[in-house]
Amino acid sequence: MNTIINELNLDNGSNYKMDVLKKYKDNELLQKVLKMTYDKVIYTYGVSTKTITKPDLHFDNMTLEIALSLLEQLNAREVTGNLAREKVEAVMEALSKEDADIFYNIINRDLRINMGRSNINKVFKNLIVKPPYMRCGIYGEKTQKKINFPAFCQLKADGMFQAVTVDQGVVTFNARTGEERFLPHLESKFRNFVDGVYIGELLVTGLTNRAEANGLINSDDPKDAVYIQLWDYVTLDEYSRGKDKTNKTIYNNRLTDLKSNIVQDENIRVIETVIVNNIQEALAITSTWMTQGLEGAILKDYKNIFIDHTSPTQLKLKLEIDAEVRVTGFTEGKPGTKRTETFGAMMFENDEGTIKGQTSGFNDKQLADFNSRREELIGKVITVQFNDVTKGRDNDYYALSHPRFIEFRDDKNETDTLERVLASKEMAMMLG
Repeated sequence: MNTIINELNLDNGSNYKMDVLKKYKDNELLQKVLKMTYDKVIYTYGVSTKTITKPDLHFDNMTLEIALSLLEQLNAREVTGNLAREKVEAVMEALSKEDADIFYNIINRDLRINMGRSNINKVFKNLIVKPPYMRCGIYGEKTQKKINFPAFCQLKADGMFQAVTVDQGVVTFNARTGEERFLPHLESKFRNFVDGVYIGELLVTGLTNRAEANGLINSDDPKDAVYIQLWDYVTLDEYSRGKDKTNKTIYNNRLTDLKSNIVQDENIRVIETVIVNNIQEALAITSTWMTQGLEGAILKDYKNIFIDHTSPTQLKLKLEIDAEVRVTGFTEGKPGTKRTETFGAMMFENDEGTIKGQTSGFNDKQLADFNSRREELIGKVITVQFNDVTKGRDNDYYALSHPRFIEFRDDKNETDTLERVLASKEMAMMLG
């Protein structure tokens, strides 16, 4: 298995990586390792690499296949808590160093091969299950016709997406990627709510910097300061029928159900929502919110239904252009400048390979931090802001004009398509 992973890392191009996977398409262990790493819907382990100590010794008397059976036990919650962590460390010690690294990376949900779920599924169809997620469309010439007024205008929460499933008193918290979180102070409250999936974003009281807030949310001790702003409630049946459009509840009724199903307090809140009668009213509210340092707004049609897709009836309103892209490398700093000790720029592209470029805009603290973690950061999704989208005469890809680094998006595992980036540009031109 280590040989295949090393081969995948010989070249960073997405087509090359998919060709390597095709070469080993019949390798059942490879498929299992990929699925157990990246399928966060089927597999959750209840342990974190933050609490696991890597062993110094490796006895090499256990195969990776046998080691994966322990992860199956963790997934079934047959082994939990301190015993789970002890068994994980014992298994890593029994493996060879190479297999122990793979085992550790499976738990960390990243094999360090710089591949996203979509490209893996292009080779192994439907191998990695995607959690149902209704993404916002972007306001534009075509999509604006899908919104009937009056409509809802909601604050675009500047936090970390979360789907909270309540099923007969059992509560699970899942990120957009499907990764499970443990939030005991919220769990005790949701346990008493009506069964269903409650959708919103996690934030931290007193912290407006999203990167800092997300760091606390992802920590081993997220604290009671973490709260959730909710904007949707979907029944278990409708959520499980992700792409099915039939017999689904309209948003006006879902929002009413959400408000009646929960008890709001300092930790659980319904997102700020205003009824608007036209796009001018929506833009005025959006401008006010952004002036306050908030991210923007979402315009929603009363009859929006929950579907696992990019919805044309809930549209993002934002007076800036941004995009999610993946880090592919670093350029070296110019000799004779202070960047010599760190790096010049961060290289990126989207998973389609239709957008490529490099960004700067880092402060001194970020330069030192990111430079010390180059290998770890390659493959991560970042948000960049930009002014335009252009295509050079001799290039087969597009470039973002004056891209500026905003943040890492650990809650996202997919990059924006060229179509979506062009739509964002159209929105900014229409709303500007």
